[in-house]
Order: sequence, then C-alpha cells, then structure tokens
Amino acid sequence: MSITYNTRTITTTPATIDKDDEVIFSNVTTASSLVLPSLSGGNTGKTYYIKDFSGNSKINPITITAPSGKTIDGASFAILNTPYSRVLLTYDGTNWKSIAG
Repeated sequence: MSITYNTRTITTTPATIDKDDEVIFSNVTTASSLVLPSLSGGNTGKTYYIKDFSGNSKINPITITAPSGKTIDGASFAILNTPYSRVLLTYDGTNWKSIAG
C-alpha cells in the first residue's frame, strides 16, 4: 500500500499555496514568501506540510503568511528560519494551527 500526496516544489517568490497542494517544498535561493489560500469552514482539517527543501532558511527565511483576516497560531505569519525546518499547518475552520514543526 502506498500513499500519494499532491506535492509541489516552489522555486519563485512570492508564491500562493494552492487549495489542492498538500506537501510544499520551498527551494528558493532568496528569502521567500508563501501565502496560504483563503478557505471556508467547509475546509476544516485541510493540512499543509511545508519544508525548507534546500536547507537555506537560516540565511534566507521562509515567511508563511495567513490570508487576510486569518491567523497562524494567533499571528499573521510564521517563519521557517533553521536549515531544513518544516511545519505542519491545519485549518480549524476559522484560522491555521501549527500541529508539528
């Protein structure tokens, strides 16, 4: 048995994460910006795994921004800033929560 995830590698910045994405690898050579999509309450439980693919986020941080009016653990953004860092974000129907990192 195998599990397949909708995986995308980001190579330009800024980038908007698609609603259908599940695993996002950021492989950008400069500081980068990823924007989470606007979701409705019907998308409760939607989860994104976001990872620093290149290991450069200590020098070039990855800023993940919530859409307007939404938050990530109470803030408007989250930052990946250690080599190969990652975060698992889940939508609770209102805002985003980090459940692993």
